Amino acid sequence: MAHSTFCEIPAGRIAYSRRGMGQPLVLLHPIGVDRSWWDDYVQHWAASFDVVAIDLRGHGDSSLVTSPLTLADHAGDVAAVLRKEKLAGATMIGVSMGGMIAQRVAIQFPELAGALILCATAGGFPDEIRPRILARGDLSRQGSMSEVIDDTIARWFAADTPRPDLVQTCRKRLAADDWFSWSANWQAISQLDNLGELARVSVPSLVVAGDADASIPPALSQKIADALPHGQFVVVPGAAHFGAFDRREAFTKVFDDFLTALAR
Repeated sequence: MAHSTFCEIPAGRIAYSRRGMGQPLVLLHPIGVDRSWWDDYVQHWAASFDVVAIDLRGHGDSSLVTSPLTLADHAGDVAAVLRKEKLAGATMIGVSMGGMIAQRVAIQFPELAGALILCATAGGFPDEIRPRILARGDLSRQGSMSEVIDDTIARWFAADTPRPDLVQTCRKRLAADDWFSWSANWQAISQLDNLGELARVSVPSLVVAGDADASIPPALSQKIADALPHGQFVVVPGAAHFGAFDRREAFTKVFDDFLTALAR
């Protein structure tokens, strides 16, 4: 992972790295991992873009979460980094929880988001599944990450993943995570409710789903594209929840096609 720069926030600090020149791209990772998961993309994009990869609060080199927080709080953290770096009109690229937060940035801080790429993510959940999402962590006890690793890996990767090495990397990353941060972030995800606000997000937007995603079915992702005034929807065949990472070539092509069209 690249050397961390830090942005102070009331709850501690947010770690990030910035590389390249051009139109700004902001990369927001899924729950439980960190910005190093974007390293291959940073390598690819830094020749053409000003790439900012952020460790969301409770992840990587950023401060642990010590009290309950919301996706809106995460968006505030992202905004603090962009203001510190004097960036506006960025293309926000988020996978899973990162995509939920990218939506909040566009809703809360419209001047900071010039376009959206939302991958393997949702804009809201049916009420009946919220308790199941909340139950993935537990703020009321000091649990062990080992309790959740197998289930999490089964949701995130297909059994026949082309990158079994990434599964091992993910296991190690999850095992090292902080239980309270993990649980607080699942609580935040369980409250996801962006769809009603997306009608006022008028920037060009791409929503990408994997048709083998066991965590967020493509139909849930499509609701985001339908709610956005300028939302396009693309499904990548055979891709599981972490398809952006274990099928990077396929996703890079989809992302680059959109970025090229934006630049026209």
